[in-house]
Amino acid sequence: MKKKTFEILQTKDGSFTLKHPVFDEAYHSVSAGAVTESAEKFLKPSGVLEIVEQTGKVRILEVGFGLGINCAVTLYEITKRFPSAEVEYISLDAELNQLKVPVTPPGELGFFYRTLRDEILNRGVFQRGKVVCRVITGDARKTVKNLEGSFDAVYHDPFSPRKNCELWTLEFLNEIFKRLNPSGFWVTYSAALPVRRALYELGLKIFNTRPVGRRSPGTAATFGGEPLSDYLYPLSEKDLRRIKNSPRAVPFRDPTLSAPREEICRRYEEEVQLREEQR
Repeated sequence: MKKKTFEILQTKDGSFTLKHPVFDEAYHSVSAGAVTESAEKFLKPSGVLEIVEQTGKVRILEVGFGLGINCAVTLYEITKRFPSAEVEYISLDAELNQLKVPVTPPGELGFFYRTLRDEILNRGVFQRGKVVCRVITGDARKTVKNLEGSFDAVYHDPFSPRKNCELWTLEFLNEIFKRLNPSGFWVTYSAALPVRRALYELGLKIFNTRPVGRRSPGTAATFGGEPLSDYLYPLSEKDLRRIKNSPRAVPFRDPTLSAPREEICRRYEEEVQLREEQR
């Protein structure tokens, strides 16, 4: 049997992404564009640029480094606008094999990206003056526990909840939110009910983010922060009812932070079926 490999895909904005051979999903939205998605779903809704403008520094945590496009777009935009900013960007990913496939954004960003990618691939660290990015490889459910200090923003960017459910559980999200500043924002492309229900049960304020490349919005959450951009807007009453009442609004659960992916997804489906039968 022929071994599956990464497939290169061109996206709407002219940038490229890869399709993962195991998860069978693209790293970015093909209909929006890899660079566009990074800017519109993560950088802008998170308020990172506003934080840097106000304080001169920012600390960002990312779950799912992937191809490094989120990181490259964020660091490029910060350094272009605020050359003296102090930035620490820490990302968690299972591996970095995907970086061996040449996928480079067009234009000036591409030069920045190639340097970032090569240094991360070879050393796990990229540093330019007061800007540093470090990628920690391994199971994020374990490596997250070794992180020290708090973060001003979190980019949550694993593969979809239905494919990568172990990184969307209530327990894992709780570990992430332990490390988020009270006024900071967690942002993701997903609006999946199991994810939003977990945020609700953890006591977070939940927001929609602007749809990018599809009809449904993304999600942002915070303990006590106020939106720093107009990329966030409140949930509708319909959104809230679905989070509270839908049988599918059941968090993925992984109390030991070590259960196999298939087991987590299976338990979720069993709980959903039970709730549907009780209606």
